[in-house]
Amino acid sequence: MSASIRTRFLLGFLLANAAIAVVAGLLIYNRPDSPPLIQGVLLPDARELRSFSLYDHHNQTFSNADLQGRWHLVSYGFTTCPDICPTTLSELAGVAARLQERGNDDLRFLFYTVDHRRDTSSQIASYLPFFHPDFIGLTHRDDSNNPHLPFEKSLGIVAQLVPVIEEGVEPDANNYKVYHGATLFLINPQGQLQAILEADENKQGNQAFDREKILRDYLAIRRYLG
Repeated sequence: MSASIRTRFLLGFLLANAAIAVVAGLLIYNRPDSPPLIQGVLLPDARELRSFSLYDHHNQTFSNADLQGRWHLVSYGFTTCPDICPTTLSELAGVAARLQERGNDDLRFLFYTVDHRRDTSSQIASYLPFFHPDFIGLTHRDDSNNPHLPFEKSLGIVAQLVPVIEEGVEPDANNYKVYHGATLFLINPQGQLQAILEADENKQGNQAFDREKILRDYLAIRRYLG
């Protein structure tokens, strides 16, 4: 092999390796960061919410279209809940305050009642301002088509109304206890379920949320998704 051929061969070899190195570098540079470790589940492929129809605490219709363009954090429970619901709403009010301090106000907070018979729009309207004036309450009405169920099922809301049975007393349809889970649902600006945030267990063995952890996880998700 002549010197000129060897030179051309070596030059080609070096250029090929340089190109490979550049491509590899670009792949590493553009590789997405690892998903954040949150207290809950981040859905890499956000889940679509089926078509639903609810009423907000101003008695206005609330549907999928109202979730477009903003991030939303959904909590659920009922207004006469003695413990976890008011505690959760207080923590969420703290999250809202911290975000406002940071100049970040594009997260809206929704409270969905699982006790629509007692929690009418007017009842929720008198309840939520105790926690934050901008919180939005959601309820539904008795309807044979059950337009609220797609909302509950798409998110995975867990709740049950259990009749109170008293010996010697006629059953009363309005006498029941409400049981529900403790979960927060983060919905992205496309109206899709993006993450599920889970509660801690406090010293008393009850489930409870912490505003600092909620804020940390929300901001970590936003940074990850860009």
